[in-house]
Amino acid sequence: MKLRSLRFSLSLIFAALPAVIYGFSSGPLTKRTGVPVDGGLTCTQCHTGTPLNGGGGKLVIRASSYTPSVKQNIEVEISDPTAMRWGFQLTARLATDETKQAGTFTPSSGSIRVRCDPGADAPCNGALEFASHVQASTDAGTPNGKTFTVEWTPPPTDMGPVMFYAAGNAANNSGNPLGDHIYNTNLRVGVACTLTGTPSINPGGIANGADFRTTIAPNALISIFGAGFAAAGQKREATGSDLISGKIPDELACVGVEIAGKRVPVFYVQGDLIKAQALTTDNVGPVDVRVILNPGRPTQIRGAAAMVQMADYAPAFFTFNGKSIAAQNASNNNMVLADPSVAAGGVAAKPNDIVILYGTGFGLTDPVFLEGEYSIGLAPLRDKATVTIGGTTLPDADVLYAGLSPAFPGFYQFNVKVPASAPDGDVPVTIRVGAGSTQPGATIPVKR
Repeated sequence: MKLRSLRFSLSLIFAALPAVIYGFSSGPLTKRTGVPVDGGLTCTQCHTGTPLNGGGGKLVIRASSYTPSVKQNIEVEISDPTAMRWGFQLTARLATDETKQAGTFTPSSGSIRVRCDPGADAPCNGALEFASHVQASTDAGTPNGKTFTVEWTPPPTDMGPVMFYAAGNAANNSGNPLGDHIYNTNLRVGVACTLTGTPSINPGGIANGADFRTTIAPNALISIFGAGFAAAGQKREATGSDLISGKIPDELACVGVEIAGKRVPVFYVQGDLIKAQALTTDNVGPVDVRVILNPGRPTQIRGAAAMVQMADYAPAFFTFNGKSIAAQNASNNNMVLADPSVAAGGVAAKPNDIVILYGTGFGLTDPVFLEGEYSIGLAPLRDKATVTIGGTTLPDADVLYAGLSPAFPGFYQFNVKVPASAPDGDVPVTIRVGAGSTQPGATIPVKR
């Protein structure tokens, strides 16, 4: 009885094998393109015998910068000197969040199949999509290689860079999954730069990004106010996917900024506002600032230069409401240091608490980190900072750290001890570096 059951089970398994092989000739399982957030799976889970990308051939994705909603053809070319049959799978993801689909693929009868995760055919209605071959398009018996063409409709708006991932199967046409060569690759594309018009900076429109006074300092975060920086309603903020070699990019949403003739990092763009970081320099005095649309393209548009004063120091606190300093209470689980009416969940500081104050424009550090670079380890100010809280100037021992924060380029933090003499209420705080001082009226809440 057991023997018959075993034979019966084996017969079912062997009977199913041709269907499995035939099914894969009509497209692989979904999530086989090597996307890290999908588990990094490729077709090597089924086609074994050769290491990934080890077969002597190659896989290439060809795609252009995208214009929102404008269809384009994506090419997936696979080549191999020994293969005789061809297959692929392609997916498109938002670089800002690779768990999200970017745009949509169009199926093509007899050539391209589009499946949704976990396996139904398109339309996918926002679910992850996977374009792949069908049996007829594997070109059994054809040597050298094949190019698959997939129609892709980009997202309807600028969603930042898009990542294409593809796996390719250069098969030996043996009818089984042994000895095939599997390849994997990816391609990042950005939005096409087609901005028009001429950008303009308002008079006095270049300011410290924390308190908006119109003197800036090296490496400071700055704001540029004007017009024509982006299409109406468009906003783009740099994310981790925009980093280039770990640095904030010098172009965002087809917008660049020059200071003293040098491109600087840009981390936010909307029609009337750009947030950027000033260049690293020891040169001070008046400098010109210019906004550039479509930088480096044949359609590049350079706005008129505007002047701003660059000083060694232009220190300023970031604030929640123009008065309450953006800060944390390190002695109370790093809770937000603010009145709850100003910032939800905020707490006050007690005398002798350690608090962390945030700002920008405090000058160069030692070691120096260039504009766009995240600081690594401690990067204290090159020159001494004097901290005064509630009229009491802190001794050096109560300024535990004064320098760059690792949270963001151009972002500074001060870990300081609240003096025992600090009164209850909104207590004024100032920090001086060289001839520069933070804005008047900036406070922290203190309550015994």
